[in-house]
Amino acid sequence: MLQEGNHILIKKGKYLPSSITASIGDHKREILAILERDNQAKRAGLMIAISGELYTLTLNNVSSVYFEHIENGWEAWRETHYPHQYKAISSKIIAKGNTFEFVFQKVRQYLDYIIKKREKR
Repeated sequence: MLQEGNHILIKKGKYLPSSITASIGDHKREILAILERDNQAKRAGLMIAISGELYTLTLNNVSSVYFEHIENGWEAWRETHYPHQYKAISSKIIAKGNTFEFVFQKVRQYLDYIIKKREKR
């Protein structure tokens, strides 16, 4: 699905059963909100892991940022791993909040901080 303004474009949508297209129409607002979150995340450099639910960004060969919808809110954190080890050696909460917009702003601020820190090297 693609967002085009307030419309949802479905590739090969004519091949979908009418019950599915009707369901998409019934949930249009929620779908558009998810697609907008995905677009915002992409513009910030995040990768979509699960559309509307989980975004991630690799900072370097040992650290990554995760931004996830958890229960009724959003949470963002950074994890650092030793190479080839499953368990994180450190974790830092970037932000927790009720809205995508609040936590997304905190993630962008954190990424800006990381970029500025790298430029000083």
